[in-house]
This record gives sequence, C-alpha cells and structure tokens, in this order.
Amino acid sequence: MIINNLTRHNHLFYLNQIFHSAKNIFIISPFITKNIQLINFGDFNYLQRVTIVTTLKPFDKDQYTKIAYFKELYCIFNQKSISLEILIDNSLHGKIFLGEYNDHSAKAIITSANFTDSGLRINNEWGILIEDLAEINKVKFGIVDKVKYKRLNEKSIDDFIKKIEEYPKPPLEKNPIELNLSLLFCPKENFFNIGKDITFWLKPIGVTENRVPLDSRFDEVDKDLHFSKIMPKGVKKGDLLICYAVGHQNILSIYRVNSEVRKTTLENDRWPYYVVGENLTPNYGREWSKQNITISNQKDLVLKQGQFNVTPTGKNSFGSLMRGGDKLRLTREFGLYLFNKISKIDYDLVKS
Repeated sequence: MIINNLTRHNHLFYLNQIFHSAKNIFIISPFITKNIQLINFGDFNYLQRVTIVTTLKPFDKDQYTKIAYFKELYCIFNQKSISLEILIDNSLHGKIFLGEYNDHSAKAIITSANFTDSGLRINNEWGILIEDLAEINKVKFGIVDKVKYKRLNEKSIDDFIKKIEEYPKPPLEKNPIELNLSLLFCPKENFFNIGKDITFWLKPIGVTENRVPLDSRFDEVDKDLHFSKIMPKGVKKGDLLICYAVGHQNILSIYRVNSEVRKTTLENDRWPYYVVGENLTPNYGREWSKQNITISNQKDLVLKQGQFNVTPTGKNSFGSLMRGGDKLRLTREFGLYLFNKISKIDYDLVKS
C-alpha cells in the first residue's frame, strides 16, 4: 500500500496504526523529532521494547535535541516498563518504521519521511507499507547488523547530558552562507486553480467561551470544518473558506472545500453539518499567531482604500458573524485579496 501526506491518512496516521498493538517498535530515521507528544508511546498497551536507529554526528546541533528527546523517552518508558535501545549509525539515510506483534507477524513502512512532525504530516513524502515478514527481517537486520557502535542505554544518555553541560549549545549565529537561490524561484500563475465559479466565505472557528489558543496550529493537510444545525446553503465543492478565530479574529488558514456537505450522527450535536477542507496555506497556519492579520484590520484597510466592497450587499459589515453566524459570503475581490495576501506569506515561509 502506498502512503503519503496528501490527506489526514498520512504517515503519522499509519504509524499509530502499526505501533498501537505492536510488541516491538523500530524507528529508523536520520532525523528525530524533539516533540515528545508526536507519538504517545505510553498509550500502546502491548509495547515492550522500542529500538531507535539514528545519527548523532559530531559538531551537529541535533546532538542537543536528540539527547533531550531520548531522556524524555526514558522517563516515560521507565514508568511503563518499556525498554529503549538506541543505535547510532552516522551513515544512515533510509527511513523505516516497523512494528512486530505477539503473533510473530510484522508491518513496516519504508519511506522518504523522517521521524519528525513535518516528515510524518506535512512534507511531500511517499512510502510503502509492507507485511512480508521475510522482507521486513531482511531490511531490519540489514540495518541493525551494520551498526558499528554499542547500543546506548539510559546511562549513556546521562553521560551525554553531562558532556553537554560542559559544552552548552552556543547562541544562534547568522548562517555564514548568505546565498538563497529560492528567492529567484517564480511561482506558477493560479497554482491553486481558483475558478471564476468559486465562492469565498468567511468561516469562524471556536466559540466565545472556548476561543482558539494563540499556540494552536492549523497546519494539517485537511480538516473537518463544522457549521451549525442549519445546513450551510451555497457552500459547494471548490469554494474557499477563509477561517478566522472567534474573539481575537486572527485569520488561521484558508481551506478549499473538498467534499459535499455532510452531517454527523451525534445526537444534539451543536455543529452537525460539516465539509472536509483542504488546507491551502499550512505554513501560514503554523505561524498565524505571529502575523497579526485579522478580518477586521483587513476590512478596514480595504475600505479605507475604497477599491471594492467587502460583502456582496455593499453593507461591508461582519455583523451576522458577530451575532453567531457560521459563515459569511465575501465579494470575489475581497476574497482574492485575502487569499493572495495569506498565500504569499505561506509561500515566503517555505522559502525562508
């Protein structure tokens, strides 16, 4: 089976599926996350051992983040009686994630994706899921048997931490290389294929009593975007939903409707209707709180310039949203203005 990050059924989704009932887990990846919550190993009831094969290259800043992550893992695993082994292979380039089960079967993902948040969820990564035990063992032993160094344990990590205290991480310095050829890249015209028949909508997220925290991230590849108990008339596939946070009004990200309107099966659901939205600006959605782009300051800026209306009625008011509405139609001009602004920031974040 082919695995990619084009939908919510991404590498992270399948990793959790493979790991959930595994007895032994192998994580083989040159890059390792520093986010201890990326995979909640403590939730895996059958887990007995985790083996990590990675790099720990001299003079590399990853030495600091990896050791800190390994120590956090030991703290969690010690409480769960899970053993952790760490193997260092500084020639490692491949990425393989493997689960072995009590019935002697196994599953593995061989992929381009590193064991990082971006690799497992966001980057354009591709892999394949295999279940052939003989082939999986061939891959596993072909990597593990090539490791030249003794396995690291918790004492090794504690010794590394002491050494790090002698050589604390230096302050971030300017990159000595100033060349950035990506500044010369030319984006494709109408890359997102925004047709003339699409409608732009403002879509609030959150409620007054439960507002979107400033540290929230909207960088997932797609998202269920919910509406009230009244079916959202007019919202169709291909439309763009410019999502903002109730309260502080920051624009969070922009989504393209990728499904027909659906309805949950939950009784007394406050927001039963929803569409699946493809996130067109995930990089912006990761950094939205740093941008200070709100629906109000953008409306005021446009109206001050007097170039076009914000809403089709010409009232140029967000009053219905302020009174609890779940969407508001925008003029194409204002919708394109917001989309171009947000997508430009998203593009620049990729290049930086």
